[in-house]
Amino acid sequence: MRSPTLRLGALPPLKVSPGTLVTVLLLAVLMYPALSRGGADPGLVVLLAMAIGLFMIVSVLAHEVAHAVTARAFGATVDHIALTLWGGHTQYRVRQMSSLGSVLVSLSGPAANGVLAALMAAATQVAGPGTSLAVFFSVSAWLNLVLALFNLLPGLPMDGGRALESLLAALVKKPVLATRITAWLGRAIAVAVVAYPLVQIVRTGGAGSLSLLTLVWAMLIAGMLWQGATRALEGAVLQSRIHSLAAGSLAVPLRIVPPHTPLAALGTPDQLDQVLLLERDAGLPGGIGRGYRIDPEAAASVPPEHRASTPASAVAGSVGPLGTLPLTLQGDALIEAMLSQPAPAYLVLAEDGTLHGVLLSAEVNDLLRRR
Repeated sequence: MRSPTLRLGALPPLKVSPGTLVTVLLLAVLMYPALSRGGADPGLVVLLAMAIGLFMIVSVLAHEVAHAVTARAFGATVDHIALTLWGGHTQYRVRQMSSLGSVLVSLSGPAANGVLAALMAAATQVAGPGTSLAVFFSVSAWLNLVLALFNLLPGLPMDGGRALESLLAALVKKPVLATRITAWLGRAIAVAVVAYPLVQIVRTGGAGSLSLLTLVWAMLIAGMLWQGATRALEGAVLQSRIHSLAAGSLAVPLRIVPPHTPLAALGTPDQLDQVLLLERDAGLPGGIGRGYRIDPEAAASVPPEHRASTPASAVAGSVGPLGTLPLTLQGDALIEAMLSQPAPAYLVLAEDGTLHGVLLSAEVNDLLRRR
């Protein structure tokens, strides 16, 4: 089911998942037993619990808006804000952001909840003691404080983990190592999230319906945290592979010849896999032309007496339009250049324009996807 997208003034597009309603209901169910103590009217308690659940969604939205505003201040393009079963996230893109900017973007969300907690605590003092409003403000202040502190935990995918990741990357100059450290801290936090309610159940000598619901909720949250940390680790592995890429070392030294070149002029059958046929056409993407590779089986089927009169194109298959890449490209710069000029193969050129070799996109993809 697709999440509806809302527009609220100058805010980025807001995608609201149906799971958000589930979050409201679960929070209301968790809050109901504590709110119903003292013999309060059940109908009023239900309304109060639902109001607190709804306000927590508003608190999550404030958290994500703070991320979005801060990210924009540091030059990022914010695609959207999403509210989900697990809270929310802000999707933004930025070419490059300073370590300070990354830290501030990460901490802005918990800071927003801290401000809300302070405002709700102040409102509690204004509301009459023991009134429903006082209870609403007091519980909302406490929940926002918990939300802020939980997000400040130093492990991915929490905001505190992202801030720590940025700081470690700046200190050790190894972003991949920083990601691995904070991702494993995130996994440890996931384990602790489940362990805490389990310990409480053991201490009390049994599990009531509320403690079981809390345990299930904790397990779901822990699963989300574990998956987020795992994705971060996978991203670190991918980034490490990207850093190892270099156009010069990936380029294969192929012999470039026109498609009409006779097979006999290309050497022995074993040498044909070192040949690239180039049909020049400046109108194709990349402005170079189309490449072809000789099919060894098709070439072997040509009788020796006909090899001098058979053009190489007769036994070749199309590689596709060719692009060009500078010999000096490495890592992220190489991937960015390939994405900005998609092609199945690239001529890797030295600064003076001479051909260094041919880089095949399929080989780069294989290197990035290997286990």
